[in-house]
Parts: sequence; structure tokens; C-alpha cells
Amino acid sequence: MQVKKSFATRLSDLRSSAPDWWAERWEWMRDSVSGGAESIGSYIQDWRTGKHRERLGFLRKPGFYAAVLAGFLLLYGNFYLVQNRVAYAAYYQGKEIGLVASRRQGQEIMASVQKELENRLGQRVYLPSPLTFRACTASRVSLDSPGQLHSAFFGLPWLTEGVEVVIAGRPAFLLPNREAAQRVLNRLKDEYRKKLAGEKIEAIEFSEKISFRSRPVAVGEISREEDALSLLKQGRVQTRKYRVKEGDSLWSIARAHGLLVKELLDANPNLTERLDIDQEINLAAVQPLLHVRITSSAVKREAIPFDVQVRLDSKLRRGSAKVVRDGEEGQKEVVYRFVRENDRIVSQQVLASRVLKEPVPKIVAQGTAGGRLYAFSRGSGSGVLSWPVGGGITSGYGYRGGEFHSGIDIAAGAGVAVHAAAGGRVVEAGWGGGYGRTVVIDHGNGLATRYAHLSRVDVSTGETVSKGEVIGAVGSSGRATGPHLHFEVMSNGGSVNPLNYLR
Repeated sequence: MQVKKSFATRLSDLRSSAPDWWAERWEWMRDSVSGGAESIGSYIQDWRTGKHRERLGFLRKPGFYAAVLAGFLLLYGNFYLVQNRVAYAAYYQGKEIGLVASRRQGQEIMASVQKELENRLGQRVYLPSPLTFRACTASRVSLDSPGQLHSAFFGLPWLTEGVEVVIAGRPAFLLPNREAAQRVLNRLKDEYRKKLAGEKIEAIEFSEKISFRSRPVAVGEISREEDALSLLKQGRVQTRKYRVKEGDSLWSIARAHGLLVKELLDANPNLTERLDIDQEINLAAVQPLLHVRITSSAVKREAIPFDVQVRLDSKLRRGSAKVVRDGEEGQKEVVYRFVRENDRIVSQQVLASRVLKEPVPKIVAQGTAGGRLYAFSRGSGSGVLSWPVGGGITSGYGYRGGEFHSGIDIAAGAGVAVHAAAGGRVVEAGWGGGYGRTVVIDHGNGLATRYAHLSRVDVSTGETVSKGEVIGAVGSSGRATGPHLHFEVMSNGGSVNPLNYLR
């Protein structure tokens, strides 16, 4: 059974637990109450004996008022102590950051935060100014919880001795120490080794100069090693200006700078399809912070494409063809040396090559019935041809749907000069049916070339031409849907793939 304490006992307990300031006031209140009680007792005795009329002057005695004041202060002090308590305010650089129940509690939470940060970084952290505690009184409900104090102390400007990684003279990121920085760089090299696990790595080096700079840094600015590694791999978005030129479009600008049209629009919210000359637009692209240069060698097996041999067949209608024998790819073993910059091959060298299986050529019979035949000479042709016009190939050699395409189509504008692929004698110059305006040149050694769909012919049959000489101009004559050059190479009377001869 719990014994209920008397009011006097509770006052005594309060006194023993109160600070010196309260102890001094306790002594004052006790003396005042004692003096007041004596005066009141004397008055009561005078009242009983009838002497009170003679002693009405008690109201002028200081002890009476002291007793009344002491009672009031006693009641108010008891109420105040119930609602409030002695606390400590934590200050950093003159600013209050929290209220703790005791100085010891604040110091323990502070030490816990510091230890947590040091464990995370693996090294010492510190504050540039000390944390101080000042005694005060505060309501019990206004004290901060341990969690709130932890957050407040965690947010202070903690410092540590960090290392700034500088790439090509530009600060890249901050790490706790040189060891962490070196680990990140080594991990980047290891990732490229894993990507090229099937190759022999000869060297991995960084193209840019890398240096480390030690200095005090804020703990919050220190990067995690994983984040630093991701930054090195992915790079940063960099924006630069571009001035629109005549003929530009969103697609052409994006393509020329390795961007998507969507990326171009994202970097220029107000941009439309209508562009003005000299209009400035933003080009935002991810630029790598670091270029990793990897030299490696690898042995690869590759297919050897089979040739298509065309044999003229007078029994087939001109323009028709029939497969006499299917071709088979060969196989070769090639030793390469690659030089890569990040994931892009910048140099490729063949160190050795060995044929494992020879290809079997495909034989196609091409009809000549109703057409003109040429008897090409077997002189001293070189077998090496130059491109008759500059441009991309829009249709290759071989089957195109159900029809065999006996040459290549080279894209070029109408009127562009066509040059002889090699020196020789002109054996045809004029209209060639579906070929339109055509020139055929005999280069000797059984080799000849055909230039078709010309807009004009600048040479005559029987004329001798030199390599590179203008023989006509690009057009769309004959069976053609637009201006281009149809270019054929014929060897010993049959068409062959021109790409095997062009240099």
C-alpha cells in the first residue's frame, strides 16, 4: 500500500531536489512563514482573551504581510514546478538549435551523431565551432525528443579532410580520401575489363590528366563511391549554342550533333519546325568527364561472302536471270587489334588472317536474247576502279525483289559530272533502251564498265578515255524513277559486284 505524502513532505522533497536559487527562496519563505505564524497565533490569543481591541495594530506588522506573501509564493511555486523544469538550450554559433533535459543527454546525442558520420566516411569529422549548452527553465512539453535532437545535430556544418578529384583541370567530385578516389578509378577500369572479357587487354589508360587536391570540405558534399563511378560512366549534360544556317531542319541539326529531335525540343521548349536563319538554339548533350582508352587484341571468326558469277545465256530473254548454283559462305580467322575510347572503336588493325573454308560462288545465268553482245579485249587493264561519282549507294548488286540488279545505283543530283572509272576504249555511247543514255568502256583484261541513265553523253564510240575523264552527266533517262547513276562492272562478259573493284 502506497503511503500518501503530506504537503510538508512534498515541499521538503522539492527543496532537496531544487537548485540553489530555489533553496535560497525556500529559506526566505520558511522564515517569513514562521514570523507570520507567530503574529497570527498572538492575534488569535488576544481575540480569545478580549485583548484584540487593544491590539488592532497587527495589520501594521510586517510579519502578517510576509506570511500572506509567503503563502502565495509557496502555492505558485508548487504549481510552476509541476508544469516546468530546469533544462538546457543547445547553441551553435549563437543560434539555439534545441532543448535537452540535461547537458549530459545533449553531449551523448552529439557524440552519437559524430560517430555515425565518422563510421560512414571512415575518418574524423569535426565542427568549425563548439556546441554549447546553457541552463534555463522550460515547459516539459517544449523539450525536443532524442530523434529531433539527432536530426538537428546531424544538420550542423560538419567538416572533414576530403579529396577533390580534378579531371583535365576541372573539379569533378569530392571523396573522403585518396584511397577512395583511386578505388573509383580502378573500378572504372575493371568494368571495361569485364565488358571485354573475350579479348586480351594490352593497356587501359585515361586520356585526360587526373589529379587529387586535399582540402577541408563539408561532409554533405562528399560523394559516395557508387555515385562518383556512375558520374564517370554517364557524364554530365552540357549545353552550347548553335546558330541556324540555310537548309537546316530540326532533323538535320539533331543528326549532325548526335541527338534525337525530342532531345532538341526538350532543350528548347519554344522551338517549332519553322526555323529562321541565324536563330540561336540550345544543343544539350551528355559529355563524358573521362575518356578511357583501351587497347586490346582478339581472334574472331568471320564469314567470307561468296561472289556472284553471271554467265550470259542466249537462250534466256534479255533482263531475265536464273540461278544455276547457290553460293556458300566461306570462313576465316582474323586477329584484330582494337583501340577503343570508352565504348567506341576508334582504330581497328588486322594483325593476321587465315582462311578456314573457301567460299563457293553463286552462279547466275543472265539472258541476252534480243540484246547486244560485246567482245571485250584482254589487254593490260589494272583491275582497280575509281568511283565515277561521289554519293551513297541507294541500291546494291544482286536480287532486288524477283529481279536481278546487275550493278549498283549511286545517288547524285541531275547534271553532276560522271567520270571514267578507269582508262579504256568507248564501245558504246548513246541510247541503250531501259538503260537510257549509256556509255560502256572496255578497260582491257576482260574488264568493262557501264554508266547508265545519263542526262547527256560527252564521248563517242571508238574514243579512248583516261581515268577520271568526264564522259557524261547524271540523269534519269530510260527506266529510272529519279536522277542517279547506274554503274555496272563486267568481267569476261558477265556482270560482277562493282564493290569488289572500286577503291
